Amino acid sequence: MRPQVRHREGPLSQSIDHIERSVAAVTDVADRGQVAGAVTSVSAEMIVDVLHGGGDAGQGELVASGIGASPGVAGGVVRTTVDGALDAFDRGEEVVLAMAETSPADEIAMRIAVAVVTESGGLASHAAVVARDLGVAAVVGTGPTPLRDGDEVWVDGATGEVRRPGQASAAAAPILDELPDSLAQLLGWADDLATVRVLANADRTDSAALARRFGARGIGLCRIEHMFLGDRAEIVAAALGDDPVANEEIAKVLTDDLVGVFGEMSGLPVTVRLLDAPLHEFGGPHEHNPMMGLRGVRLGVVNEPLLRAQARAIGAAARAAATAGHAPAARIMVPLVSLPAELELVAGWVRDEVGPDIPVGVMVETPRAALCADRLAATAEFISFGTNDLTQFTYGWSRDDLEQRILDPYRRGGLLDVSPFETLDEGGVARLMALATETARAARPGIPISMCGEHGGDPRSVAVAARMGVDAVSASPYRVPVARLAAGHAAIAGAR
Repeated sequence: MRPQVRHREGPLSQSIDHIERSVAAVTDVADRGQVAGAVTSVSAEMIVDVLHGGGDAGQGELVASGIGASPGVAGGVVRTTVDGALDAFDRGEEVVLAMAETSPADEIAMRIAVAVVTESGGLASHAAVVARDLGVAAVVGTGPTPLRDGDEVWVDGATGEVRRPGQASAAAAPILDELPDSLAQLLGWADDLATVRVLANADRTDSAALARRFGARGIGLCRIEHMFLGDRAEIVAAALGDDPVANEEIAKVLTDDLVGVFGEMSGLPVTVRLLDAPLHEFGGPHEHNPMMGLRGVRLGVVNEPLLRAQARAIGAAARAAATAGHAPAARIMVPLVSLPAELELVAGWVRDEVGPDIPVGVMVETPRAALCADRLAATAEFISFGTNDLTQFTYGWSRDDLEQRILDPYRRGGLLDVSPFETLDEGGVARLMALATETARAARPGIPISMCGEHGGDPRSVAVAARMGVDAVSASPYRVPVARLAAGHAAIAGAR
């Protein structure tokens, strides 16, 4: 729905020129020194330039500033409701979706917007995560703004600025949907050097296809809740009310959607996570602390029919994809586990539905799960760290509110230099992960271990994961190329 551009002038061409020169300088691809030199000569910032372009938001009046949560520059007309955004899109307008915050119910509008602005949230908030998945420019955590429906603005998702049109020129930065040949070559070399594979966080056929074009070696996180947006949320709400017909409808919808994802990732692993979202997002009961409420494995424990419906659908989709000539490699992940007994119970139900051929693993998102990783490994066939929630629960900080209310005072006071939701915390969270990795592999040698939080797209965090021996990291499709480069850089640094 947004324009795709293959060649542009300015900063983008400079980055491409540098990459092309680096690739051309390698006269012998068997010479690891030459290849490593080419890979290390390219920075993550250059790849962001290539994918998101060198747009300019101009010098108009600054009306809001916040956290640059997803790079890119785009201009359009502010719309403050989902219906208003959809109507404006139908009229041919470029839509900037501006809201206090976003939820899964708003994703239908986010998918047609050129940019997203939210008053609340941080780098791991809903708006930030979804915008990066879509490749949409986003600024979050602005606080109250003067933006009103119908305003014209330019949004810079790198600097975190929102400006009104000014006399100085402004230029959008349309995104690429495939890699230039020189960058594809260079990232292929990075893959050959890396000890860590790069997977994608993707839950739709189009995002799976994009991730594969960007070089993802599978999907590390396919989120079922992202398949039940808009009108589909009513189906989940009915299932939460113990409606058996709704469970079968969930299974049908999920099967249909997953067949396409498995097809796009034919021959590569696809890890499907069972439902893991606060219930109020689907019209369920209000909870005082929904992020710590009836989510993940807990929902499965109290609603066995809903869990079994999801498992049946994943198995049916894998069979349908195979019948269509694809080679599905489905895996099922149980989220938000804290008790080994939770995993044992729920994994047993899943295996009842899908049999022994689809691996069942666990998402480690709580400190207790990390500390009990050896016991979880007795049941889990793979482990994946959900670093967004693991960071939240380890610090006791809201991943939506930290950057807006806490981070700046802590930076000014010298208490923090970077958000732990942006770069993996080596002093605490990474130590939990390292302990979990060590004890899980002692209990179950060779168990695959990955990282699928948003840190998977951050170069410094990828380096930390590589040092602790993680097998794979997973990132939003548009962050996959950066993660591939970072994995190569980490391997080169480790070899020195």
